[in-house]
Amino acid sequence: MAGCLVCGRELPTSGRGRPARYCSRACRARAYRERLAEKQFGPGGGLPGAGPPGPGQPEPEPAPAIEPGLTVERVVRAAISLADRDGGGALSMRRAAAELGVGPMSLYRYVPSKEDLGALMIDAVFGDQPLPEPGPEGWRAKLELSARREWAIYVDHPWVPQVFALTTRPPIAPRMMAYTDWRIHAVDGLGLDFATMVRIAIAVSTHVQSAAFPLAREQYARSTRSQWIDARSTRIQEALDSGDLPMIARFDADALKASEPASIFEFGLQRLLDGITPLIPADARPVA
Repeated sequence: MAGCLVCGRELPTSGRGRPARYCSRACRARAYRERLAEKQFGPGGGLPGAGPPGPGQPEPEPAPAIEPGLTVERVVRAAISLADRDGGGALSMRRAAAELGVGPMSLYRYVPSKEDLGALMIDAVFGDQPLPEPGPEGWRAKLELSARREWAIYVDHPWVPQVFALTTRPPIAPRMMAYTDWRIHAVDGLGLDFATMVRIAIAVSTHVQSAAFPLAREQYARSTRSQWIDARSTRIQEALDSGDLPMIARFDADALKASEPASIFEFGLQRLLDGITPLIPADARPVA
């Protein structure tokens, strides 16, 4: 059985088409970066893990010099500034390097990939909004506080849900994970099994993220929401006049305001917290 050309992991044989060369997108991306580095810097490319030359191969050229003053923290903060200004869709290793005034390959000394950079960015902005210890009294007040802190992160950095959507798995971001840990602790001791506690903690974050997703669209759009609607008023009116959307046809200013992200966040948060109360055994509920 053939092995991955990067990590050596065994590859399954499909029996059809060209044989696989890499076990994952991460290994394929690393191989691509190494090929680019070899073209630019010579054999070995100056990348960590490239390994010594084999028998009969020339010694690799020296790795590119470390940029003076460049650190992981500086790379992450520059990427955050870029995303704050232009949105999560603008994030790339090349643009982050341009933000710092260095060559793109310099960044790979500090951050292995765009996905890793996104995780570090998320970890940094959650670290800027730590949850208090011990927090307010009562599980509901605690969960509500944590949701509002997370909402504040997305208001300040609307690109965060966008970057979440680009990752194949939840980012390894300890200071973001601390929010989940804090929420589980908030409902501990209420007679709930641990799996239910985990679901509650994740449900709160999922609601906040989904309500916040349109924030980026509003911030980085070329027009305001009302301008967008005005520019499409004829098409909207045609849809309403068709008679196929009787409830939508009742939309007025109040309904439009109710559909805004902040309103959806507030409404959904309270309904979510209301739904947790019946899960708590009666003898574990605080006396009103």
